[in-house]
Order: sequence, then C-alpha cells, then structure tokens
Amino acid sequence: MMPKIGCGQGENWHSENWSEPHQIALSTRITQIHIEQIYRQIDHRTFLAGIYALNINTQSTWPNGFSTIKQRVWWLLLILFLSHGPPYGIGLAGPTKRQKAPQPENLPESEVIERDAFRLLVGPKPDFRITPESKKTNETIQTGSELAWSQLISGSTLDDEIKTAMPRLKKIVATKTFFDSHIGDAIDEFRLLSVCFGIISAYDKEEDVRSSWKKNAIGYRDRFERSAYRCDWEGGASFATATTSVGDLENLIRGEVSSFKSDETKPFQWSQLCERSLLMRRLKLADERLTSGTASAKSFSNSIDQLVHAAEIVACFGELLVQPELVDWDDSDYKAHARKMKEYALEVRAAVNEGDYEDARNAAKSISQACSACHADYR
Repeated sequence: MMPKIGCGQGENWHSENWSEPHQIALSTRITQIHIEQIYRQIDHRTFLAGIYALNINTQSTWPNGFSTIKQRVWWLLLILFLSHGPPYGIGLAGPTKRQKAPQPENLPESEVIERDAFRLLVGPKPDFRITPESKKTNETIQTGSELAWSQLISGSTLDDEIKTAMPRLKKIVATKTFFDSHIGDAIDEFRLLSVCFGIISAYDKEEDVRSSWKKNAIGYRDRFERSAYRCDWEGGASFATATTSVGDLENLIRGEVSSFKSDETKPFQWSQLCERSLLMRRLKLADERLTSGTASAKSFSNSIDQLVHAAEIVACFGELLVQPELVDWDDSDYKAHARKMKEYALEVRAAVNEGDYEDARNAAKSISQACSACHADYR
C-alpha cells in the first residue's frame, strides 16, 4: 500500500479516498512550494514513489489540455530532475559545492572591474614580519611645542577607558544609599572621564578617535569635571547630579551626542581636572594589571589587549604627572622618575605587540621599581 503523505490537516494523496473535485484541485496544488515543504519531511525514494502514484491514480482527473503523452513526459522530466539532483531539505542536505572563482583572464572588459588589484597599489609592499632589530628599537616621544598624545595612548584605549567606566558608575548610582557610601568612587570616575576627554580634545591624530567625541570633547571634559565638583560639594543634591551625568555618558556611548556649552578660549590647565593622588590611584591599578599579566607566559598570552591598555595608561598618566601646576611638576628629580616610568611603559607595549614575554615582564618590573623609587622620595 502506498504511504499516505500529508498535504494538510486530514489530507493524504491516496486518490481512492478523494472525490473527483478534490482530485482535480490536487493537481493544481502541487506547486514548487508544496514540493519543497513535503520533501523536507520524507526521504528521496518515498517522494518519487508518491509522484509516480499521483501520476497513475489521478490520470483521468487531469484537465483535458494535458494529453497523456505530454503528461507522462512532464512527470518523467520532473522525476529525472529530482532523482539526479542533490537531496533537498535541512535534514538531507549534503555539502554544497562552491562555484569556482573566475580567472582574471576570463573577466569581462570593464572600467569597474580591475583584472589585477595589485596594479592599483602604490609604494613598496609592507613587511609585517617581526625582525630582531625591531625589539631593540625604543619608541621615542617627539619633542615640540605640543605634546603628541598619540605616541603615548591610542584612540582605542581612550575609547575603552571611557566605556568601562559606564558599568561602574551605573552600579554606584543604582540607589541613593549605595551612592552615599561610594560617593568618593563616583568623584574619581567623573574626574577620570574629564581627563580622558581632555586628552581627546588635544589628541593629535583626529582619525584615531571618534569624530563626534573629538568635536564635543571640551564640552564633555568640562561637564564631567563639574559633575565631580558638585558631587564633592553639593551634599544631598549630588545624587541627582551624578544620575544625570551617568545618563549623559550612556547616551554618548550609544551614539546620542549632547552639545554642552564651553568656553574654548578660557585658559586650561590639567590641574583643573585632577590632582596627583587620583592619577596615582589609577596608575596603581594599571601596575597591578601589568604585574599579573606578566606573571607567567600563559597569563601573558591571555592578556595581550589588557597589557597594552595598562601600558598606555601608565605612559599617558606618567606624562600627566608633570603637567604644569600639578604637585612637584617642576622638580627635576620628580620629572626623571616620571620619564623613566613612561619609557618603561612604552617598552612594555612594544614587547607585548611583538609577543616577547621576557622583555614585557622585565619592563613591567622596571615600572614597579620606578614607582617604588619615586614613592620613597615623594610620598
């Protein structure tokens, strides 16, 4: 007995259970969509058997426009096509053969399609291989009237530093009770955000930072500096200030940039945004990350991005420590300590980028030693 193949609820293809109108209607409903739906549920041989049964049992019900010869030829072609084609359906599908890529000589003549893409390249081919000489080359900071921040910290590190402040701040302002007991942390976060936007506003490679952030950096710098100030001095009203500022940061990260008024002609000094103790607290966290990330070869390989981030924070904040009007900024010995820390941080970054664990570990140790030597003289 032929298998009964469901076309719908309560239906089957066995013609003896069908009235003549249903049999005629069936012939018009065997469309490609029905075939595809049914073929997903049955195996190849059962489907072909069903096609053959339909052909024999419903032959008398086909419209007169189809002669017996035409009908048989049509079904024969359909069966041959299905039997030689690949199985259809998710459960039966085999690996698909990809069409071979066209050869350049077979491409049509066109002003849009270039047969040889290398012909359009300009200059010598870069060599991305690591050479022994590159490990010996120390990164140097260009001197000039303006500081090249891009040599100390990348746009992606600034981006990540700003984004990672978001979950910490949201936790702090989750409830007023929690905020009141962690208001110092909120002040630190807002001040560090103002520092980051201060660097973005003076960043020398505009293409490496978000254009919308660069355009509004001074406004956000002053916005978060005022937020820190108000949290420090406004008492009970500081929670509302902090909540609003966290919302501004969230909107910024989401792409909704606000335009805050700021006087760009007003003289600016880094001491307006932060004090040395804040920079030291952030440097301590970065130093701890460098120490843990270079504790073993395994931890090193698992912490590449974090090590680069931490190294650039150390280099950048080492430069901030000696900006005018910060404590001891004009002391020559203090400047020497800060310069060593910055240079060692750049060595860590270079070693990490080259995958050199030993050099990275040694440079990270040198940072810790430089910090200890500085603290012994200036704490």
